[in-house]
Amino acid sequence: MGEKRKNLNDYKAELIKKEGFESLVKIRDHSITIDEPERAGGTDKGPNPVEVLLSSIVGCLDFTGTIVAKEMGYKLEEFELTVEGGLDPRGVMGKADVSVGLQHIRVEVINIKGIPEDKISKFLKEIEARCPVRNTLRDEVFADIER
Repeated sequence: MGEKRKNLNDYKAELIKKEGFESLVKIRDHSITIDEPERAGGTDKGPNPVEVLLSSIVGCLDFTGTIVAKEMGYKLEEFELTVEGGLDPRGVMGKADVSVGLQHIRVEVINIKGIPEDKISKFLKEIEARCPVRNTLRDEVFADIER
């Protein structure tokens, strides 16, 4: 691992299966342990895949927000978000004819400083429109599995 991306617009992650639900994901020179909580049969060595996805959404909103604030002539000094998502686990377990994916995702702005109050609505609409992770989900880009 540790290889440089050939194109800055291309992204890559590699997964190595560990024990049970635990896996190691390598991204450039970084790694993330993904697991399930003990109550779900894992060893809780890291967040589960859904939690990683949700954290990617708010991380991307922050990244995009930093860019948009600068373009608007401001510095995003503080930005605190929470994100929640819900799914019916019976779908992934094959026990019901329900959607397997998240059925809702809700992001809430807890704190924002550096953007004038009268510009916050415009700022939030712009980052919502330009966040690649959020819009990938909205546009239903599928992860095709190949062999």
